[in-house]
Amino acid sequence: MKTIRYLFGAAVFFFLACKKEPETYTIIEKPLNEAVYASGEIFPETYEYVQSNNPERIMKILVKEGDLVKKGEVLVLLGTPSQSTRLTLLTDELRLARQNASVQSPMLIEAQQKVALAREQYEHDSANADRYRDLAAEKAVSRKDADDATLKSQTSLSAYQNLRQQLLIKQKELSGKVLNAAGQLAQFSQLQEGKVLTSNITGKIYSVNLKEGALAKAGEPILMAGSAKQFKLELLVDERDISKVKLGQQVFFETDAFAGRQFSATVSKIVPVLQTENRSLKVEAQVLDTAGFFPQSSVEANILIRQNVSAMVIPVAYLQSGDSVLVRSGQEIKKIAVLVGTRNGAWLEVLSGVGKGDVIVKP
Repeated sequence: MKTIRYLFGAAVFFFLACKKEPETYTIIEKPLNEAVYASGEIFPETYEYVQSNNPERIMKILVKEGDLVKKGEVLVLLGTPSQSTRLTLLTDELRLARQNASVQSPMLIEAQQKVALAREQYEHDSANADRYRDLAAEKAVSRKDADDATLKSQTSLSAYQNLRQQLLIKQKELSGKVLNAAGQLAQFSQLQEGKVLTSNITGKIYSVNLKEGALAKAGEPILMAGSAKQFKLELLVDERDISKVKLGQQVFFETDAFAGRQFSATVSKIVPVLQTENRSLKVEAQVLDTAGFFPQSSVEANILIRQNVSAMVIPVAYLQSGDSVLVRSGQEIKKIAVLVGTRNGAWLEVLSGVGKGDVIVKP
C-alpha cells in the first residue's frame, strides 16, 4: 500500500510540475496606423474609349496597340469605301472650284487680260477720234474720216464693256460653283458626321477591340487610348467608411500584375454618389509610382486615415468571441467586455473596457 501511495503522489507531483502557466500580455500604448480597405482597378490618368454613336462598319483602323498618338489624330474611319470615294470627290470638286474662282485662276487671268486689251484699244480709238474731230474742224481731214474714227471708238467701247460684263458674269458663275460645291460637301459631311474618329488626348493606344470590316454597335468601344505614363486608381469604398476618406490621404495598393510589390498613391477625387448595387462610393487616387501598369488590372488598397496614433493595443489572438478578454487581477481571472477599434495586422486597438498596464490572459 505504501508503494501505491508513493506512486500516486509522484504522479500528482509530476502533473502539477508539468502544467504550463497561461500566456499573458501587459497592455501598453503603441503607435498605430488606421486604414480603410478599398478595391478597384487601375487606369491611365486620362483615358477614353473611342466609339461610334451609331451602328457603323469599320472601314479603316489607323493605329495599333502600343502606338503613341497626339490629340486630334485620326484613329478610325467608319463607313464604306464608296462613301469614302464620294467624300474625296466632293472635296476635290470644292478645291477645284476654289482654284477656278481665285485671282490666280488661269481662266480669270485670261478674261482679265482680254478686258485690259479691250480697254487699251478703246482708249487708243477714243483719243484718235478726238484728234480726228479736231482736225476735221480745221479742215485738215474729211468729215467722213472723223466719223469713221468716232465709229471705231464707239465699237471699241462696246467691245470693252461686253468683255468686262462677261468677266463679271464669269466671276459670279465661278463663285456660285464654289458655294454649290461647299454646300454639297457640307451636306454629305453632315450625313457622315461621327465617321472620322479622332483622339481627344495625347497618349498611347492600349487596346484595339474590333477589326476592320467589323460592324461596330452604337457605344461599343473600338479601342482604348490613355495617357502613356500617368495612372490612377478607381476604387470602391464602403458607404460606412467613406466619411473617413479625405482628399490627399495616402494610399498603399497591390496588383496581381506585380505580385509581391506595394505601390503608393494619393486620394485625388471622391465621387459623392452612392452606387446602390454595392452600397459603395467611387474614390480616385493618383498613382505616384511610374511602373508600366496594365489598365483595368484589379487592385486591393488601404487608404491611410490615421498614422502613428498612440493607442492601447492587444494581440488579436487574445480577443475572445463577443469582444471580450480575460483579465488577471492577482490570482483571479475575470472575463471583461471591451470595445475594439482598428485592427492592424496582428494588433487590435482597444477603446474601452481595459486600461494601460492591465494583464490579459490568452484563451
